[in-house]
Amino acid sequence: MNTNLNNTTISQEIWLQANRDLMAKTIAELMHEERLKPVEVLQDEQGFTVFKLETGIENIEYSFRGQERMMDYWHIDKDSIQKITNGVSSAVLNIPEFFLEMQTVFDLDANTLARYTEELLYTLYCDALILSRGVMSSKDLASSNYQTVEHQMTGHPWVIVNKSRLGFSPTDLETFAPEAAQDLKVLWLAAHKERSAFQSLEHIDQEEFYRSEMGNELFEEFQQKLISKGKFVQDYNLIPVHPWQWEHKLKIHFAGDIASGILILLGEGNDIYSPQQSIRTLFNINHPEKRYLKTAVSILSTGNIRGLSPKQMKIAPAITDWVKGLIKGDAYLENKGTIFLGEEASIAYLHPQYSAITGVPYQYNEFLGALWRESACKYLKEDEEMFTMASLLFVDQNGVPLVQAFAEKAGISIRQWITDYLDAYLTPLLHIYYTHSLCVTPHGENIMVVLKNGLPQRIVIKDFVDDIVLTPEAREKLPDHLADGLIQSSNKENIPLSILLGVFDAFFRYLANVLHTHSGFQEETFWTLVHECIENYKNHNPHLNERYEKYDLYVPAFKRFYINSVRLKNGGYSENKAFAIPKKDGALQNPLYQIANKNSVAEV
Repeated sequence: MNTNLNNTTISQEIWLQANRDLMAKTIAELMHEERLKPVEVLQDEQGFTVFKLETGIENIEYSFRGQERMMDYWHIDKDSIQKITNGVSSAVLNIPEFFLEMQTVFDLDANTLARYTEELLYTLYCDALILSRGVMSSKDLASSNYQTVEHQMTGHPWVIVNKSRLGFSPTDLETFAPEAAQDLKVLWLAAHKERSAFQSLEHIDQEEFYRSEMGNELFEEFQQKLISKGKFVQDYNLIPVHPWQWEHKLKIHFAGDIASGILILLGEGNDIYSPQQSIRTLFNINHPEKRYLKTAVSILSTGNIRGLSPKQMKIAPAITDWVKGLIKGDAYLENKGTIFLGEEASIAYLHPQYSAITGVPYQYNEFLGALWRESACKYLKEDEEMFTMASLLFVDQNGVPLVQAFAEKAGISIRQWITDYLDAYLTPLLHIYYTHSLCVTPHGENIMVVLKNGLPQRIVIKDFVDDIVLTPEAREKLPDHLADGLIQSSNKENIPLSILLGVFDAFFRYLANVLHTHSGFQEETFWTLVHECIENYKNHNPHLNERYEKYDLYVPAFKRFYINSVRLKNGGYSENKAFAIPKKDGALQNPLYQIANKNSVAEV
């Protein structure tokens, strides 16, 4: 699919729609994070609560209506949002203007407000481009393929400024953003081994690896280029780079190394790649069975600058080896068909000056590197198709969810579809957590769902190396050489936050709302199915009872995650030595606890 967005004109109608959509999301997420505290005015005849929201400006307020959901979440009726100035209502909304009006309420200094406004404007621009291009129907998407769906997605459901991409120009957005659906070729560099380090799984031969990725002919051509420059080919590693990164970062930051021949541009690769939702991860269009390629693209996107950490690159294959070793021979996961996509090889290149600066902000060490992750396509069986799990939150312009379209394609009820989906998705996560003590980050973009004729079959877990968290039980099994590379759990309460936050709050909160709002599938029914799925797993695995008690999924409440608030505080844009980590605090009522107690009361 090559939809060309170049020279797209954004109409006023589209711009206003993008603002209204983002305003509804902003209200919902900031109420969830307790930053917005509107006043309830009344309950209307449709069961909505009507709110009034005062700003920091005396004569300006907003009104809207919403329906309460579990986990302190509100579905906001976007068409109801009105701005009231001196008592006069207007349907025209302007998100950057709203944050300016809320500056004193949010206590934002000028730098924070300006930087956040910039991210808002980028996000609005991208949202408007998507709307201008036209949004596919859920029915058509359900009958499409993996890459078509990937390029229809609209970004992280939790993050307000989810398409900020600071550093990209409009032309860059229309060339490299996933929704532009434009293909690209990577550039290949030769990097001297005094600066670069290649890592891989033990069974991988480096030369054979490069030949398999770029083809024999191109590999030989690049070798000859090095020889013609008087270089010893054995002194160099090869690094694929994103064309934007070469033009905007590497040519200047590494000019000295390029001039001295420590870093050499060899040329363009032959294979055509398609950018995925994370932008820097590329899917091989020519050879889908070949590995995904993850490259550094140093733009500010979804809260962090998206380079590649040398520390993570160094240990990624070793972590893959360790995790796959832990689960090898696990009959339960094999029966479920759960797939872990291994990160099989990586390379990092250290800048000679930035890497020598003590406490340098993380992005200066992450300009140049690459990671190869095995392709999920080789695991697919006949008549199977896979989709990013993020797509299950998709609702088309007619208000039809993709989940509903999948269920209709499969010829089953939404209830049965969700039951099958939970069995394919949630039970393997429970097993990984309770049996192997591993906490992966299982949100929508890190999971793919394999379907056959619309029916959920199993899941593919990717990007688990970067985000894996260890419980004390897992730390006991961890080899010493990996100890510094993985996040150690500081979860003193022993609450399974990787599921409560990573699944319930980060994904099920939205999925339950989509189905309740657009498909008439009650939120309480959804959570009852989640409860039944968990109880079914526990009943079939009673040998883990001690773990269930220690890491209790049925706690009354768990910590709230303030993912947007990390930016909306003074100093939220300070130069950090590491990724900005959102704060966990406060409490969210656990839907499982509510459902289980309601059921037990009903039984009595």
